[in-house]
Amino acid sequence: MRERKYPVMSPRRRMLLSAIGKRKREQAVAEAELSRATKIQFNLLPERIPNIRGFDMKVYYQSAREVGGDYYDFIPIDRENLGIVVADASGKGVPAGMIMTMARTALHLLARGNPSARDVLVRVNRFIAKDIKNVMFLTILYIVLDVRRMTLQVANAGHNPLILWRQGSHRLLSSHGIAVGLDSGPLFEKSIKEELIQIREGDRIIAYTDGVVECMNERDQEFGEERFLDLIAREADKTSTGFLNSLVSELQMHRGRAAQHDDMTVVTFRYG
Repeated sequence: MRERKYPVMSPRRRMLLSAIGKRKREQAVAEAELSRATKIQFNLLPERIPNIRGFDMKVYYQSAREVGGDYYDFIPIDRENLGIVVADASGKGVPAGMIMTMARTALHLLARGNPSARDVLVRVNRFIAKDIKNVMFLTILYIVLDVRRMTLQVANAGHNPLILWRQGSHRLLSSHGIAVGLDSGPLFEKSIKEELIQIREGDRIIAYTDGVVECMNERDQEFGEERFLDLIAREADKTSTGFLNSLVSELQMHRGRAAQHDDMTVVTFRYG
C-alpha cells in the first residue's frame, strides 16, 4: 500500500494562519465586550416613560453605533417635580458612551430634591468638568416639570433649544449656556440661564439632539431645522405616538440609503 504524502506547511504560511487565528479571537473578544457595553448602556436608559395625568409623553431614540452618545432620562425630584434630560456627548462610540454614563450618575445624584434646573447643571458641571476638560464635552437640556403649578423650568448647557408649539406657532426656549466640560467654573456658571413657562392646554414640547436636524441623505444634505419646524406645524396636534411616527417616516425618506451618521433622540409631550 502506497503511503499518502501530505504537503508540508511552510513556516511562513504557519505564521500567517496563526496571526489570522489570533486576530479572529481578538475580534471575537472585542465584539463580545462591545455587546456587553451596549446592553449596559440600554440598561441605563429609563425602563418606562412617566405616566402623568394630562400629559401624553413619548420618546424616540436611535443610536448610530452599538454604543451611542445620546442620553435621555426622567428623574423624580420630589412629589411635585420631574426632571427631564436630553443630552449629547461629543464624538461617538464607547468614549461618548462613557461620558454619557458619567453625566447620568451626576444627574441622579444631584437632581434629587433640587427643583432648580440651573443649579443642577452648575453642580453637574462642577462634578465632571475636571475629568473631561480638554478631552470631550457634553451638551445638556434639562427641564423641571412642576405638575402642581403646571410650569416648565428650562436650563440649557450648549444644547439645541427646547421647542414649544402653542396655538399655531413655535417658540425656541433657553438656548443660553456653554456645554458641560468646556469650563469648570465661573464662565460656565455665568452662561447658564433659567427660563420659566406656564404650561397651557394644547401645548406641545419637543426636546431633541442635533442628529435629527443634521440627518444626512446620500447627497450630504441635512434634514434641517426649517423642515423640522414645518413638520411640527403639521403634526403637533396629533398624539405623541402619531407625531413621532410622522417624524421618523420623514427622516427615513430624507435619508434614503445613506447610513445614519449620528444618534437621534426626541422627547416630546403634549398637555391636554
